[in-house]
Formats: sequence, C-alpha cells, structure tokens
Amino acid sequence: MTRNVDDDRLRRLVAEVTREVAAEATSGKAPRAAETLARAELCASCAEAARRRGPRAVVTTTGKNKRGIVAKIAQAIAEAGGDIVDITQTLVSDYFTMIIVVDTAGLEVPFADFKVRLTRAVEALGAECLVMHEEIVNALQRV
Repeated sequence: MTRNVDDDRLRRLVAEVTREVAAEATSGKAPRAAETLARAELCASCAEAARRRGPRAVVTTTGKNKRGIVAKIAQAIAEAGGDIVDITQTLVSDYFTMIIVVDTAGLEVPFADFKVRLTRAVEALGAECLVMHEEIVNALQRV
C-alpha cells in the first residue's frame, strides 16, 4: 500500500514541478531555489525507494475472453523468472482486460526476450499484449 502512495506522490510532485518550471520559464522569473531543492529531495527519496524496490514491468492484455487466459499469461511470466506483484482484470461482456505489474529483477532472460515471450503467449490466445518498463509507463503519465 505504501508503494502506491509513494508512486502517486511522486507523479503529483513531478507534475507540480514541471508546471512551475514551465510557468517560470515563460515568465522569465528565476526558479525559487529553496522550493526547487525541497522538491528535488522528495523526488530523490521516491526515486531511491523505487531503486530499492527493483525493476518492474507493466503488462497490459486485451482481447476476447478465453478460458485459462490468466493462467497461461501467469505461467509465461513465471517461466521467464518474473514475479507478479500486482494484478487487476476486468470482463465487460466477452472482452477481457488485464494489467499486471511484474518484478523483473529475477528474470532469467533479457527484457527484450521476456517481452517477446509474453507477446507470443498472448497472441496464441487471440489477444493483444503490451509490455513496458514501469519507468516508461510513469513517464507517459506525465506527458
């Protein structure tokens, strides 16, 4: 639970700093050094927590629901050495959507191979899959 709060706090902090820097850049004012430093220290603290937590990937899957889809994806993750740390899924009529957060620190294959393995496993089920480093997903949320 703390991890989610830290991630949310980090996203809000980055968004706030970005807005202020952009506003100050367009107004020609110099940044407020003390406030910028305080925010940077908070951001560094969150970044350190993320480093201790280890590398993670976000796997999103969408498609028609099929029996065993979750088990087959979980098996592909486990066979590559990944560890599921969070998972959510939704069924709307016959359509399936799932988001999985995977600890990739113990991967037995390079990340690119992990991504290919999961994509192939999901495609064999007639669904689509997107695998990204968590940092990429977080960066996309800030854009």
